[in-house]
Amino acid sequence: MILHIFNPENDLALADGSANYCPPPAAAQIAYDLASLPLWFAGVGNAVILPDGYHQRFYNEMSARFALASPYDASMAGSVDCCRPWGWSPQIRRRLKAMGLSDSLLPCDADIDAIRNHSNRCSSIRILAALGERGVELPPMPQYLQDADAVADFVNSQPRCVVKAPWSGSGKGIAWGIGRVETPMEHFYKGVIRRQGGVVCEHFLSSVQEFAMEFYAGEKGVSFVGYSLFDAAKGSYSGNLLATDSHIEGILFRLIPVDTIHTVRAHLEDILSGILAGSGYCGYLGVDMMIYNDGGHLRLNPCMELNLRMNMGVVSRLFHDNYVESGATGRYFVDFYKKPGDAYEAHQKNLALYPLDVCNGRVRSGYLNLSPVLPGSRYTAYAIVEGR
Repeated sequence: MILHIFNPENDLALADGSANYCPPPAAAQIAYDLASLPLWFAGVGNAVILPDGYHQRFYNEMSARFALASPYDASMAGSVDCCRPWGWSPQIRRRLKAMGLSDSLLPCDADIDAIRNHSNRCSSIRILAALGERGVELPPMPQYLQDADAVADFVNSQPRCVVKAPWSGSGKGIAWGIGRVETPMEHFYKGVIRRQGGVVCEHFLSSVQEFAMEFYAGEKGVSFVGYSLFDAAKGSYSGNLLATDSHIEGILFRLIPVDTIHTVRAHLEDILSGILAGSGYCGYLGVDMMIYNDGGHLRLNPCMELNLRMNMGVVSRLFHDNYVESGATGRYFVDFYKKPGDAYEAHQKNLALYPLDVCNGRVRSGYLNLSPVLPGSRYTAYAIVEGR
């Protein structure tokens, strides 16, 4: 039995590096609100750690219509063969060990260190260089800079650019340059250099379509498992298309030649297998990509970022494949609401606007919340399926 837990603060925990890291309130809120999310991707026969009775009642309601993983309780400890959190960090290793799980089920400190190093945004530079050596056309190469004056020179030299912290949460740790160093930008990169040792500086690319290739790392190396077509305004994830891989390929191939996509995919399987060999990492991972406009020509950035953890693209891929009727398409969303009560109000509206139609454990059409939505919820994950 594989034991799952949703710890979306993982990127922040890696940035901190401490086993005693305490997430900020917003990260703790999304971890609680969406704690039930692994029920939809863990797989029948596996278990998910749920925080309280609200999530247990949500499971009871959903399991009457869908085949789901089971809630975990301490009596199952002897049946656990593997732990699979959203992502690995010293903090989640400590948490799982405190729950009584054996060291033999957890990665050792050296493996955690390797995972942390590969999760550094510098990995994208390494992957791009490896792709370039294999003849893949590349965008302007990002730079890892450790000197504040060098960062200032880069920002001042580019009409637009992006400066990123090596480790940060999704959509966070990013600053946008506009051709000159302004005070907020200067404070940002100097602070990141002080805390993390350097920053990744990227040329601005005019995005036409962002997507990801999702992979699985196992004993025999890394293998492709599907595409993820997502929305990410200013680097912040908001949702995915629910559709087959062939449907997504049809969208991509109208923009970029099929041979380009398939060649990059094959190269990445090989490159990632080499990078992760001996790291101890087992599980899903994603490579974010971008099709961008370069003076009227559409080109591919084959590696914007490596996400060495479970991610929402894999969730949407597995949800579509396992719980959506064949031929139906839709959207998968993760929304944030600033005011308490707004999420619950939106949930009630969606229930009325998009009546749920389920047949044989698969959604034919309608709205389905993938986590309980309570009056105090601030984050929601849900799908709206449009039908065939």
